[in-house]
Amino acid sequence: EQRKNYARDSVSSISETSQYHVEHLTTFVLDRKEAMITVDDGIRKLKLLDAKGKVWTQDMILQVDDKAVSLVDLESKNELENFPLSTIQHCQAVMNACNYNSILALICKEPTQNKPDLHLFQCDEIKATLIHDDIESAISDSKSGKQKKRLETLRMISKADSAIPPPPRAPAPVPPGTITQVDVRSRVAAWSAWASEQGEYEKHRQYHEQEETAEMIAARIDRDVQILNHILDDIEYFVTKLQKAAEAFAELSKRKKTKKNKKKGPGEGVLTLRAKPPPPDEFVDCFQKFKHGFNLLAKLKFHIQNPSAADLVHFLFTPLHMVVQTTGGPELASTVLSPLLTKDTIDFLRYTVTSEEGQLWMSLGDSWTKARAEWPKDHFIPPYVPRFRNGWEPPLLNFMGAPKEQELNHLAESVANVAEQQRKQEMKRLSSE
Repeated sequence: EQRKNYARDSVSSISETSQYHVEHLTTFVLDRKEAMITVDDGIRKLKLLDAKGKVWTQDMILQVDDKAVSLVDLESKNELENFPLSTIQHCQAVMNACNYNSILALICKEPTQNKPDLHLFQCDEIKATLIHDDIESAISDSKSGKQKKRLETLRMISKADSAIPPPPRAPAPVPPGTITQVDVRSRVAAWSAWASEQGEYEKHRQYHEQEETAEMIAARIDRDVQILNHILDDIEYFVTKLQKAAEAFAELSKRKKTKKNKKKGPGEGVLTLRAKPPPPDEFVDCFQKFKHGFNLLAKLKFHIQNPSAADLVHFLFTPLHMVVQTTGGPELASTVLSPLLTKDTIDFLRYTVTSEEGQLWMSLGDSWTKARAEWPKDHFIPPYVPRFRNGWEPPLLNFMGAPKEQELNHLAESVANVAEQQRKQEMKRLSSE
């Protein structure tokens, strides 16, 4: 809603200041030695980075007025960068050149800079061609000293914006794959490179599984593999987020050491935003997904290979170690109670982990090392219903018992909601007292 409002309000009012929701892709220094001279060179390098999964987008607002183009933090509304119109050497829209199909390229050079910067933005809400026209008209008016061309351009953008077609209704097709295939090979390298610098219901489950047909078992395995892949995707996304924040922080620290004055240099606003660590609830969500992932691997240990469940346990301990280190130690992870590891999972991990992995696992405390039976019966363990970043939900199993499973999920959610409401009311009562 916030994005839509920015897109609509920015041009409907025909004010002298327009705002566009954009995603900052990357910034390159234009340098002949690096074979980086033109916008085309930048797009070529962007494609290479994208192919390696090294493009990290950052949401922000691009603001245009009669004096400058500025970048504004979406949440805090703080100005990150300010490019006076006189410092913009070139502005260009690049459409359908790669996965990013609506790129705005800005080449800027402050008087204090030796070499210009090339900033690349993906523009989804309002196309790059329209934002390009807005910036070019602002530059033209600034040079001529008349406020004429830009108002006409803003009217044109306003009309064009109202004619944007709706997004496609059908979801993207799911790529084919076998039920035992777990797509993790591509993400293992990234984790390794970075490293170098639910309750006790198993007995009942086993009883029911004896009554299940081969088709039912295959459907359950397929579903669990799909959930596992989405968990791995979300963990990978979060780990990359931490990595990019650390890189930005290191670059920012390096610049501050070499800088003579305290004035903010070009590009430092974007770096400051990129260096901001994720909020604590995202760390908790990630730890919950590690635990749920271990539970799934214990269930799938006889059903997946290349890589096997044991291989995946070792793979997961690499990012787990990194996320624990990022939070300053095991304290935060040890507070993540739900989901509890099952007895089967704990036995599986004891048998699988290396001594180093075992030390990390044990350091996380009872909430990671004790099954439900070892906790007091009256100790409330909140139910865990995973939520995925892309909105994906596990498929319902199309056989007897599926409605029951759906009811259990809904019941788990409602219990969790009631518990949360009670907690909030208790906090409210305590604070008022």
